[in-house]
Amino acid sequence: MVAASQAFLIHRADLGPAYDAQVEGLTEWMHLASMVMGPHTIDDGEPDRRRERCNDVLAAASEFRRRGVTVLVGVMDAPRPGLPDWKVAIITLTPGLSNLGAPKRRTILVDKRLVQPGPGYLPHLA
Repeated sequence: MVAASQAFLIHRADLGPAYDAQVEGLTEWMHLASMVMGPHTIDDGEPDRRRERCNDVLAAASEFRRRGVTVLVGVMDAPRPGLPDWKVAIITLTPGLSNLGAPKRRTILVDKRLVQPGPGYLPHLA
């Protein structure tokens, strides 16, 4: 569901610059997984690499956990005019030492205005 989302938001409050490269790596794996697994993929005759891409994303998340960072993930519907099926994956990265309750969370609250395409965005309508 995460890779098939049309967009994703990574919230990394309290993660310092020491994690910048790791967050960038996770972002790249998410983009690649979305391209491979999303509904817009094209059959180009190449072997299906979905399992590999999922494993790459999970490995990137595991590396955060190894460093003591809690990783929470969810998918939310964020429809808008012309895009009724718009879904956004939400990924939160929280240092375990500064937020001991993060691993027990079951809900992520997100203001829908944060996950909408920008004001100049016009969907392609066929």
